[in-house]
Amino acid sequence: MTITRFVAILIMCIAATMILFAGCSSANEPTATQSTAKLENTPTVYDGEESFQNRCAVCHGELASGTATGPPLVNRLYEIGHHPNFSFHNAVNNGVTAHHWNFGDMPPIPNVAPEEIDAIICHVRDLQRAEGIAAGDPC
Repeated sequence: MTITRFVAILIMCIAATMILFAGCSSANEPTATQSTAKLENTPTVYDGEESFQNRCAVCHGELASGTATGPPLVNRLYEIGHHPNFSFHNAVNNGVTAHHWNFGDMPPIPNVAPEEIDAIICHVRDLQRAEGIAAGDPC
């Protein structure tokens, strides 16, 4: 009976040791999956000027003053009272049928997050404000 009791105590000691050391693992440190999940949930902060240069300047010009292929956004036609911010979202997401200029229709621009459009709008409004065009409150 003493050998059986000894084996039982030994097994209990091994089990207790395993439980104790399991608490000392790196469970509090994020795993690669947890780190990636945290990064994916972090909102992206967009630089409006950079986004404008990358997505819009080719047609609307580096300073939004227009080009041979797209109209100037720094123009009274695009002041906030005539083209509110939602109209920029609509233009990016759905495209625009030409109505003020003879540049042709603007196609939708794919894969632009709403937050990036907001940053672009802020940049355009800043450029408009600098030219004395009604642009609403600064962002």
